[in-house]
Amino acid sequence: MPPLTLPSVRLPGGLPDGLAVRGPGKTGEELGRFAHTTTRLLLGSDGLTTPLLEAWVGSAVSVRRMSHRLVPACDAPEGTAALLEAAVDEILLERHSVLASASGVELSRNVVVARPGLSAAAERCLTDGSATIGRMLQAAGTGHKRTIVEVGLDTWGGEPAAYKTYLLWHGEQPLATITELFNPEVVPAALRGTLAVAGRS
Repeated sequence: MPPLTLPSVRLPGGLPDGLAVRGPGKTGEELGRFAHTTTRLLLGSDGLTTPLLEAWVGSAVSVRRMSHRLVPACDAPEGTAALLEAAVDEILLERHSVLASASGVELSRNVVVARPGLSAAAERCLTDGSATIGRMLQAAGTGHKRTIVEVGLDTWGGEPAAYKTYLLWHGEQPLATITELFNPEVVPAALRGTLAVAGRS
């Protein structure tokens, strides 16, 4: 089954690439097509991404740019309201960010869409750009389980780049969708088989 492809979401701040947020897909087959073991480890992990990136680049990772806004569910990136089980008139929090190494190399471009009313502590973390989301949630004592819903290819600077989308849970309720697109100069996106690059709107 090919990945479900939905229109792209353009990141702010002069970034040239869009970032697609997609619905649930089969991740096992797509994950196995990536040639590099470390890429498969990063995409297949349901833990914190930041420590893996820090081990990969050998430096601290920080939020380089971040913006957020409140949007009606009907105006959120396509597919996210369904994943979050949000009503069409529900207000969602949409966050865009870039993670970078200590030397300033961009490592990932991220889109988070969340239901802010489920957890005040989580909402504070999601609107704070001083640290990565996972670490802030841990520090706030609001650890949440994660479920990967899709991995695949999109583009970064016109080059194929690996991404993953996962759900962050608050108890038994979906709290946020997180899509992370990885710089292919850092995270190799080479494949062992055919995997279509996500379409563009």
